[in-house]
Amino acid sequence: MKAWLGLEEKEQSYMDLGGNNDAENPLTQAANSVAGAARTASISARRAVGMQVPVEEQTIEEQVCEMCPTMTFKQRLIALICCCVLGYILEICGTLTLIGGPTARNIRKFSVLYVCGNLIAIMATAFWVGPKLMCKKMWNSTRRGATAMYLVSLVLVLVLALLHVAVFIVLLMLAVELFCAVWYSASYVPKGRWCVVQCCKNTLFSPCPEVLDPVQASLPTV
Repeated sequence: MKAWLGLEEKEQSYMDLGGNNDAENPLTQAANSVAGAARTASISARRAVGMQVPVEEQTIEEQVCEMCPTMTFKQRLIALICCCVLGYILEICGTLTLIGGPTARNIRKFSVLYVCGNLIAIMATAFWVGPKLMCKKMWNSTRRGATAMYLVSLVLVLVLALLHVAVFIVLLMLAVELFCAVWYSASYVPKGRWCVVQCCKNTLFSPCPEVLDPVQASLPTV
């Protein structure tokens, strides 16, 4: 009788709508969206009246941004000029150390000065766009991995050079750091990382380009 009236099909459709897979359930997705909007509105309201937002209710981006104060335009401009001048001086000095020959001592000096120049360049960009906005962009969900790899590689190159590790290892980490810097910079360009993957497929990985297919598939669409 229920089958004749079509009730069985309706009951089945309702069961499909509220199935066990929450990731594909439109009701669950709508509820999560409403909860996220309510949470964002609650945090914004508490901040507007000067209330402190608990750390456990903040996202990773919000926690990082809380550590960076706001700055005036004049302060940003002064800091930008100072950081750019100091960064360029360090990188030029690092390059000049290689004039005496690619010895182990000169390579270590170059690595230290080069890494310090990169760190100061990051600081210059942060001062110009604002520390909060810079941190928010750096630790965005689509760029978080590239940022972490870039910063970790910078620190590793600096530590290895200062500890007088074998120069081959320093050069290897320097090459890794350069690639991480390119990957991180490309994340700010639309389709930038996709172009990097395509370039690697056509050059370094030309014998087996399919190895990079998972990397390319994991990239954001924009």
